[in-house]
Amino acid sequence: MRHLTASDFRVHAVRLRPGDDLREELEKLTALAPLRAGVVLSAVGSLTQLALRFADRKEETVRTGKFEVVSLTGTLGPDGCHLHLAVSDGDGVTVGGHLLPGCLVYTTMELVVGDAVGLIFHRELDSVTGFRELSIQKST
Repeated sequence: MRHLTASDFRVHAVRLRPGDDLREELEKLTALAPLRAGVVLSAVGSLTQLALRFADRKEETVRTGKFEVVSLTGTLGPDGCHLHLAVSDGDGVTVGGHLLPGCLVYTTMELVVGDAVGLIFHRELDSVTGFRELSIQKST
């Protein structure tokens, strides 16, 4: 295990506008930056629509309304992203799951994403889980 210092990390900050798709914009940032070992450091904003896949479910759940983002976490790399989102509604009821395309910004979304220099996050099929899981490699 290698511990990272500030010099091992690049930081990207972006503000999304109303109607932007949160996942699509994170994928664009990953491609354009390009992020090789990205991690969500901070996400503050609101949504008018959310699209999530809940734990141990195959189907997508879509809800409309006004939602505050209370947490966004995950990894971003050249082979894809693995992102989890939690939001709360006007009553404070909170739901969370895998972030899917279709999460639309309401007023704003302030994102800060770090990129670990010297690492690459790949996604490889894991024979045990059956999913494309994170494989951490050193970059050359």
